[in-house]
Amino acid sequence: MIGLLGETLSSGGWSAAAGILLILGLSGSTVCALLLTVVDLREHRLPNRIVYPWTATTAGLLLIVSLVMGDVGVWGRALLAGVVWSLGFLVVKLIHPPSIGMGDVKLAAVLGLWAGFVGWSTLGAAVVVSFLLGGVVSLVLLVTRRANRSTRIPFGPFLLGGTALALVMW
Repeated sequence: MIGLLGETLSSGGWSAAAGILLILGLSGSTVCALLLTVVDLREHRLPNRIVYPWTATTAGLLLIVSLVMGDVGVWGRALLAGVVWSLGFLVVKLIHPPSIGMGDVKLAAVLGLWAGFVGWSTLGAAVVVSFLLGGVVSLVLLVTRRANRSTRIPFGPFLLGGTALALVMW
């Protein structure tokens, strides 16, 4: 995402406008991510009143950015990425309900939009890094006996953190 922002801002004209829109969108997304992290850590839930508007706003913003960039295909990829990640989580939820919450399924849609907008490799990295972060923290909690096999650990913060790292790194 950083590379994409640099390219759009340095190009000037409409590309600079796209970069500014992306910066505004990422700023709003940061606020949503921080709110969701706090709520998920405290209450083990990801409220629809944050996730739904964030998803709709992101989809609209990325459509505008892709139109300004003259590449609507980028928006199509973002939409498909959000659907694929969310449906993948939904399948996991249906197969083994306790493994993942519906909030995580819905959150995957907006995170997939952002990661997919950048590219498929960024989406893949977001998924992998999210699971790695969650796994490492869970393992540390188990080893230090701060959690056991039945302890519920909220996954939202790892999804948000993993996606943020992927957007910065890939």
